Amino acid sequence: MEVKERILAAAEGLFLQYGFRSISMDDIARHLAVSKKTIYQFFSDKDEIVCLVATRHFNREKELCKERIFDQAENAVHELLQVSRHIKTTTMNANPSIMFDLQKYHPKAWQIFKDFKLGFILQHLRRNLKQGIEEGLYRADINVEIIARLRLEQIQLAFDASAFPPTEFNFFDIQLEFLDHFIRGIVTEKGLQLLTEYKTKEHHHAQ
Repeated sequence: MEVKERILAAAEGLFLQYGFRSISMDDIARHLAVSKKTIYQFFSDKDEIVCLVATRHFNREKELCKERIFDQAENAVHELLQVSRHIKTTTMNANPSIMFDLQKYHPKAWQIFKDFKLGFILQHLRRNLKQGIEEGLYRADINVEIIARLRLEQIQLAFDASAFPPTEFNFFDIQLEFLDHFIRGIVTEKGLQLLTEYKTKEHHHAQ
């Protein structure tokens, strides 16, 4: 792995664990056992690293979601549940402050996230809802655009420490409750039956 890629990989791990604000260029250099001068040979400042880390992360997310979820899901309900598991895997050790830090201290990187959210995520939510309606799993009378944006904001709301203090709430528990509430609000009787079957299987596998 080339030096620049090593720096970005290390920075991403540190940012996810401790938040963007808490990690300095010194911390990254110390973690890699290199001089700060070495890092400045590749990056002008911390903000550039944060932006490149964000771009790298979201590009990887697009590839993973396509390969492991969208191309393999059995139906629209199964896809949403698979996305939920993926969120659990990718955010299990994430610091709850990352979204707040990104928005407040790194506006360019925050814009990268917004582009990912309003582009990739929203596009696939719309597609999932339309697919679910066609499969007879979601109610035909839902407003796809409104419901897609509602789900989009639910995902981000779980990161809001003012609404859900991390000392009181587990991030993934919030996401699970949101998803369960969301799916039950849009499924048909057929969709609910399928959801129950998937949850029963998941419960048995967890035991």
